[in-house]
Amino acid sequence: MPKKPNKKKGTRPFKHKGTTGIQQFDYESFGKAFDKWKQECSARGEALGLTSDISLLEAVKNHGIISRPYTKKKVSKDKGAATIIDMLEEWENDATVLQEVDKLALDKIIKKLDDMRDSEADPRNIVFTVPKPNAVDEDTGEYDEDDVTEVYGHYRTDDYIEFRKVLANIPGSKINEETIPNVDSSWYDTGKNKSKPPMWQALFSVGDGDIVSQGLYGICLLAKKLIKNAKITNVVIPLNDDTKGMLAEDVFKIPAVKQWFMERVGTTTTPGNGINPKTMHWKDRPMYNELTAAKFNVDGLKESNFIKRVADFEDYSGTLVTFQLDITRRQVRKLATLTGICKLNSTRTIAFHIEGKKKLEKKEVKKQWKEILGNQY
Repeated sequence: MPKKPNKKKGTRPFKHKGTTGIQQFDYESFGKAFDKWKQECSARGEALGLTSDISLLEAVKNHGIISRPYTKKKVSKDKGAATIIDMLEEWENDATVLQEVDKLALDKIIKKLDDMRDSEADPRNIVFTVPKPNAVDEDTGEYDEDDVTEVYGHYRTDDYIEFRKVLANIPGSKINEETIPNVDSSWYDTGKNKSKPPMWQALFSVGDGDIVSQGLYGICLLAKKLIKNAKITNVVIPLNDDTKGMLAEDVFKIPAVKQWFMERVGTTTTPGNGINPKTMHWKDRPMYNELTAAKFNVDGLKESNFIKRVADFEDYSGTLVTFQLDITRRQVRKLATLTGICKLNSTRTIAFHIEGKKKLEKKEVKKQWKEILGNQY
């Protein structure tokens, strides 16, 4: 049995209040970078210098509420990164269409990470107090408050391992000697803004991490760039007769549509190919068929924003590239009259070329008088 063709990558169809279209976004580039980040963040337990089996990804999601030994402060959860992952994972869902609210949320996330960087909430600046092993009483495990070293980033230093050995060797101690070795020295430092622990790497690494190569901040910047380049194509916009959605007057403000009608109605002296030369009437059905089949290009961001606004689908991210009109014959006639070259008759079922109609009537009147005079003489 033949396989069903896969939907083209990077395209998401949408429908909103009668308007349909396709959003094009480089989900593949985003997904590749985000999946690599999640894979690298699958490191857990001993690989992170932790006794628990928690993964780095889980740690990022719970940043600020995970218990850390020997830490003076906990990071407030509202300064953490928990909501970032949920939103980015939604983007990998085939049904998800990016909306402007996503851009706002992404900007908020980037700002949150910017504010976190090098602050007390930055994982590299989480402070731990580690006793100096040679100052610890080997019989009791006690030490003076001043006999400690403050380190930032990670607690599992050489001194921490030695201190745990001292505690384990105290007679009757219930503390076991450490089985997990000390972590890489780049993961901690005695000064702020210098260490590169796994959590920091997961958020801010720019190729300088040994666990995570590209941090979440870089993933967010990539996502923002890709959203900026998103396109909306194959849009079909319905014209409405009420005050909601796009009206004929709105459509006529779009240069490509206005030009289409001006070319077909012609000028006051020269009717266009949309005018019947014998009757000077607007070619109602042929022009309707031609217009509904026409695909218009959008010229730039300003025009895109205007169309999205008046057609009421500005919530969807992306620059509009092409569109078509879902329109009635009556509305087509209305647009023809907006050129100022055509006018509706009293029944509003026929549009005619104003100047061409006048010339045709004069010509017919002149012919009638000649015939009358010819009959008399």
